[in-house]
Amino acid sequence: MISHLQTLTLISIVVALACLGAAALTTVIAALRVGGRREEPPDSYEALSASRFTIPVSIVVPVEGSRRLRSGATRHPGQNDLSDTINSLLALDYPDFEVIVVAEQLTDEDLGTLKIDWALEPKEFFYRQSLGTTGVRRIYRSSREPRVMVVEKERASQADALNCGVNLARYRYIVTVTSPASIESDALLRAMGPALRDPGNAVAIVCHLESAGDDFERLKSLRAIMASRIAWRWLRAGLALDQTVVIWRRDALLQRGGFANGAADPCLDMMVRLQVRPASDGNRVVRTAEIFGRAGGQTRARRLRVSAKRPAAAFQALWRNGALAESSGLDGRAAWYFAASELLAPLLEAWVGIGTLAGAILGWLSWTDALLALLVLSLGHALVTTAALLLRGAAPGAPTGHELLRLVFVAPFEFALAVLPIGPRQGLGVSGIP
Repeated sequence: MISHLQTLTLISIVVALACLGAAALTTVIAALRVGGRREEPPDSYEALSASRFTIPVSIVVPVEGSRRLRSGATRHPGQNDLSDTINSLLALDYPDFEVIVVAEQLTDEDLGTLKIDWALEPKEFFYRQSLGTTGVRRIYRSSREPRVMVVEKERASQADALNCGVNLARYRYIVTVTSPASIESDALLRAMGPALRDPGNAVAIVCHLESAGDDFERLKSLRAIMASRIAWRWLRAGLALDQTVVIWRRDALLQRGGFANGAADPCLDMMVRLQVRPASDGNRVVRTAEIFGRAGGQTRARRLRVSAKRPAAAFQALWRNGALAESSGLDGRAAWYFAASELLAPLLEAWVGIGTLAGAILGWLSWTDALLALLVLSLGHALVTTAALLLRGAAPGAPTGHELLRLVFVAPFEFALAVLPIGPRQGLGVSGIP
């Protein structure tokens, strides 16, 4: 019995390494073919920014009191408080938009700071509650900046806060910014391109928030951007998890009953629901390689929680909506590619790590063989990451030469160091490479 289990374990590890190796090689070849070239010429952003015919948008920023840095708190590189995010949004080079901050259970200190920062005054505001949400306590308007509205509501969930923002939004297109971020001035003009080209079918547009955190966060973010360039541009669907900014068509959200409170990732769940039947044929979520801005860094504990939640959120969104069935109406290639990249690949990587260490401990593998398997896995992971750095290095706003060299050096150690109790800036000196 033990010999059969030993054989099965060894075969499964070899098969997992072979599958991951084939996927890595395919990704690198695709990245080399794409290179740093633009697929489409840029639109005339200057003309669009000055045009009164450019589509107006509502920007919804859900925030919890615990996520906001207190006034006077120690600020770490890459972190943004709520006022910084609002300032960054107001600096967008776009003709007509509004910013709706949906705040759940802010402390008196937080609310007082917001009132001072934006000269907030309580206002009567009548709107149709198209989507059910918990109670709204107060609505504030900024006397200093008329485009800013702050809504104080009872705590519920991120989905509930997003639904509240949809109720209050005045415009047809709604941008949801769910992470503290520093936004690029022309980001909204670039992101609205698919909506301008195909307003009838593009029900949502996904853009990236490039991480401004530690090197491990940045590498993960770069791989997501690479996937958008080399894979999602060919697919008739768009699916993405965290660290994104999404532009939604409001009527499509209302038709689907708003964001689901029970979803682990309400935005991903909505992306799937918009593209499966009985949705109207042609509905498409466009996943672009556009970079909307820079997201603040996360603590190591939060990063591990998010990483652990990603496969569960992906599985829930696909399973509960029947997205993997042939009759779902969702592009089958997109659904299976997403499942492979967000579910199968992490499981195979985890199994190689756990299986080789367990095999070495039980004596089924020599420690040399176990370390060799982990080395192969780390180098394959690094090869894919280096391809992502190649693509990002040729695009505007790329890391500097020194940063690219440091990230290339970090890549082979990412798989091993990401799970250690010390981070890349805590005693390892990895991020200090000149």
